[in-house]
Amino acid sequence: MHLKSILLGLAAAMTTVSASSYFCPLALDKTAMIQSAYCCQGFKDAPHTNLSKVGVNCVDVNDHWVDECPKGGTPKCCYAIGPEIICTSEVGKADDDDDDE
Repeated sequence: MHLKSILLGLAAAMTTVSASSYFCPLALDKTAMIQSAYCCQGFKDAPHTNLSKVGVNCVDVNDHWVDECPKGGTPKCCYAIGPEIICTSEVGKADDDDDDE
């Protein structure tokens, strides 16, 4: 029974869609954290890794699709650790079957 719970938890953690309009893979900095789309005013180097950046003045933009952030640049896939926003990749637009018509 315990193994079943672990497998279900891992399956749930493997989701790569954050919100209906954005696609974000699991974090690419070897943490495999679930990411969301953020617009940040800037970025600084993350300590101890070159696989991610720390976002500066970031705003969660999962509620609606934007091609460009208000201060310029494109949305990034990030996750929050305490007060810091860690970004590891670019967002993609989620596939939506309704757009094919």
